[in-house]
Amino acid sequence: MTTVAPLTPSPPPGGVILHTSPRATVIWGDCRDPAVIAQVPNGYGLLCTDPPYGIRFNSGRSDTFTEIPGDDGTVDWPTALAEWVGPEGTVTRGLASKRHVYVFGYDATALAGPLRLGGTADLVWDKTQTGMGKLNIPWGPSHERITMGVHVKQAANRRDGGGNTAARLRRGTVLRHPRPNGARARRHSNEKPVPLMIDLIESSTIRDDLVVDPCAGSGSTGVAAILRDRRAFLVEIDRPTAELATARVQAAEALAAQAPAV
Repeated sequence: MTTVAPLTPSPPPGGVILHTSPRATVIWGDCRDPAVIAQVPNGYGLLCTDPPYGIRFNSGRSDTFTEIPGDDGTVDWPTALAEWVGPEGTVTRGLASKRHVYVFGYDATALAGPLRLGGTADLVWDKTQTGMGKLNIPWGPSHERITMGVHVKQAANRRDGGGNTAARLRRGTVLRHPRPNGARARRHSNEKPVPLMIDLIESSTIRDDLVVDPCAGSGSTGVAAILRDRRAFLVEIDRPTAELATARVQAAEALAAQAPAV
């Protein structure tokens, strides 16, 4: 009997580096894999990610995209992301202390403990248009939740109010950017607009900071980081999507290389 290989195979342990340069690293891998996590430099500057929400979303119509890997509700994403910031008890692993996280789709109550957050803020991405959503209810989605938090390594510092600091650029909590649609939405079912990611990255990092996205999707976080003179470290579990992220990152690097020095 002939065995047919899956169209999207699982990444091997440790993942596969699809691209590496002074500006960016893209890995096809499982972000829950300790060997993948170990490849991110400790003391990095920002965690910015959109993990699957565990809702197995289905609009009730045929769709261009298959279900997002990890969106079946079996993954405890706050706990998985804790390994990326450095779990309780670690002081040098992962994200640098007093630096920021942005996580789409989860509220602060779910994230504060696992990600060791001090101050938090509830942000809203206003997509400026109504999506399809569930067609059997009268309201269509036009926004997404984003939790911003300050990662504080020491529990005592969190209890004392450590991390209750403002972002580098203080802005309103509603960010209005049209979601990709039509032809632009063919890259990924939940693609984020690059200008939205630029807003988040510019508010919480400085030039040459390393921005990490362990659930990178089509790579919008990496593109935004590179276009604003930051560095990017991306991990994506779906091979075709990881290859797409690689191509977008390489295109952004080519654009950044043409920009005049400031």
